[in-house]
Amino acid sequence: MIKLSKQTTSHIVSQTQIQLDLEMVDYDLWASTAHVLMLYQQQILTLSQTQKILQALKTIKAQVESGEYQIDPQKGAHLSLEAEVIKLAGNDGKAMHTARSRNDQVMVMELLFLKEKTLEQLELTAQVVVGLLKLAEEHQQAVMPGYTHMQPAKVTSFGEWCLSHADSLLKTAQTYQHYYQLYDQNPLGACEGYGTSWPINKEYTTKLLGFNQVWNPPQAAISSRGMLQLGLLTAQQQLSLTTSKIAQDLLLFNTFEYGYVALGESVAQQLHPITGSSIMAQKKNPDVLELIRSTAGFVTGLQAGLSQILSALPMGYNRDSREAKELIALGINKTNTALLSLQEVLSTLKVNRAKMLAAVKNNYCLTTKLADYISQKTDQPYRQVYQQIGQAVAELIAANKPLTEISVTDLKQVTQAEVDSVIDPTQALQKKSHSVKKIQQEVNQELMQLKEWIEQQAQLIQAAKDLTQQKVEKVLKL
Repeated sequence: MIKLSKQTTSHIVSQTQIQLDLEMVDYDLWASTAHVLMLYQQQILTLSQTQKILQALKTIKAQVESGEYQIDPQKGAHLSLEAEVIKLAGNDGKAMHTARSRNDQVMVMELLFLKEKTLEQLELTAQVVVGLLKLAEEHQQAVMPGYTHMQPAKVTSFGEWCLSHADSLLKTAQTYQHYYQLYDQNPLGACEGYGTSWPINKEYTTKLLGFNQVWNPPQAAISSRGMLQLGLLTAQQQLSLTTSKIAQDLLLFNTFEYGYVALGESVAQQLHPITGSSIMAQKKNPDVLELIRSTAGFVTGLQAGLSQILSALPMGYNRDSREAKELIALGINKTNTALLSLQEVLSTLKVNRAKMLAAVKNNYCLTTKLADYISQKTDQPYRQVYQQIGQAVAELIAANKPLTEISVTDLKQVTQAEVDSVIDPTQALQKKSHSVKKIQQEVNQELMQLKEWIEQQAQLIQAAKDLTQQKVEKVLKL
C-alpha cells in the first residue's frame, strides 16, 4: 500500500492542529468516558471490557496532566487516543469506538471545549464591566464634554461615558449567551451524520456531558461543525468593536491636546524600551490601546474567513470545517488578551477632572441646555430660540469669547442670573444625577445577572464532570 506523502500528512494533521487538539484532549477523554459508560449501561459492552477501557482512559488522563501524552501525526488526535486505549486495554479497547464516528467524536469534543471557553471569555468581559462601573462610581460628577461628529455637543460626565460602554459590553454578552444556548446540544450518537443501528442512549450521554438536550437530526449535528465557532466569532467581533471604541476614545482623551486621562505606569511608560520612543524622549506611547483597537479588525477578518469556508458546503461532514478550530482559537486568544489588557488600563487610569471641566466651559457645549431652558420658560418655539441662540454663540466664537459672556439683551424674559445658572456645568450635571444613578443601578443589575448565569453554567458543567467520575468509580469497583 502506498503511504500518504509527508507533505499531505502534515497538511491534514498540521502541528497547529495537533497543538489545539492537545488543548482539547481532556474533553475527548470526558466524551469517550461518557460514551463507554453508555455502551455498558445499554449492555453493548461487558463489565470486563468497560473496566479495562475506563482504566485506560484514566491512565491517559494522567499522562495528559503530566505532559507525557502525545498525538501521533500519522493518526491524528482521535485515532491516537484510540490507539493508546488499545495499547493499554488490549483487544477490548477496540470496542470503545462502537456506535460512534470520528465525526461525532470531533463535534462533541469541540462543543465541550467551546462551552467552557465561552464562559471564561464572558467572565473576562464581566471584569471589564466591573472596571467601568468602578470608574463610573468614582467619576459620576466628573463634568466632561460629549461629542458628536468629533465636535463638542452637550455636557456629560466621565461616569456616563463609562456606563455607556458597560451597557454595550453587556449587550454583547447576550450574543455569547444566545449562541451558547443555541448549540448546547449533544451530537454524540450522530456518528458520521446518519445515526447508528446500535441501541444507544443519547439522553444518557447528554446528562453525563452536561448538555441541555440531544442534537437531532444527526445530519444537522455533523453538518453544523463550525457554526458555533462562527457564532462565537460573531460575538467576539461585536465585543471587539466595543473595546475598539473604548480604546479609540481613550487614545484621544490621552493626547496632550485633550489631556482628559493619563495611562497608568503599568501600561505605558516614558523612556521604556517598548512604550517609549527610541529617539523622542518625551513620548509615552499608548501601544496597548492601539492593539486593543486593532483587535476588532483582526477578529472581523477571522469571522469573515470562516463564513467563506463554511459557505455552500454540501450536507454531511467536510474537512473544510476543520479550519474553524484554528480560527476560533485565534479569536479566543486575541479577544482574551485585549480584555485582560483593557482591565489593566481601566484599573490604572488617571482622570483629569479639571481639564475636562475647562473644556466644557470653553467649547460651548452648554448651548443646547440654554436654548432648552429659554424655550421651556418662555414658550417660544424651540427652532426660534435655536436660531436666536445660534446667532449669539456664533458672535461669541468669532470674538473668541466663552459662553459665559453671552448677552441677555436679546434673550426675552431671561435674566443674567438664570443664564449663569443654566450654563454652570456642575449644576447642569447635578440635575441629571438621579437618572445617571438609575442607569448605574440597571447596569449593575445586568452585570449581576450575567455573573449568575456564568456561575450557573459552570456549576452545571462541573456537576456533569462529577457525575461522570462517580459513574466511572462505581463501575471500576464492581
